[in-house]
Amino acid sequence: MKQRLFMLFALCMLCISYTTAQPKHLSREEFNKKFQAFIIENAKLTEKEALEFFPIYNECQKKKNELNGEIWKLLRKETQERQKLSEVEYQKMLEEIAELRIKIEKLEKDYIQRYHKVLPYSKIFDVNEAETRFNRELVRKTNYRNNRNNKNK
Repeated sequence: MKQRLFMLFALCMLCISYTTAQPKHLSREEFNKKFQAFIIENAKLTEKEALEFFPIYNECQKKKNELNGEIWKLLRKETQERQKLSEVEYQKMLEEIAELRIKIEKLEKDYIQRYHKVLPYSKIFDVNEAETRFNRELVRKTNYRNNRNNKNK
């Protein structure tokens, strides 16, 4: 009887520790707050600079996401549908993707000028570095979490 109670207790503790050890998924809002805090700290933005910069930055990201979405639509055509494409159609699709990527680059270039209205170029550069660092750390943490979860399975 004591052995069964102990096993039941141990099983409950294992279940509780497993559920609390599961990675928490951030909401979009929480993610954006962490991202902004990281950028503010690493690019050393003042409160005024951050308040003026992030609305412009978010506008740019929204436009870039729309263009990237168009690229993904082209890249994710059904395999069966792609098998029916001619070389000319593939060429057109690749050219369209290249044009969309050029639009993204032009958009980024235009927004550098808009950012400069609220930040010096040195801080714009620092923001870009911080964004890259944030993304690297995010990928590193995700890979670590995935590797750890795969080992536990």
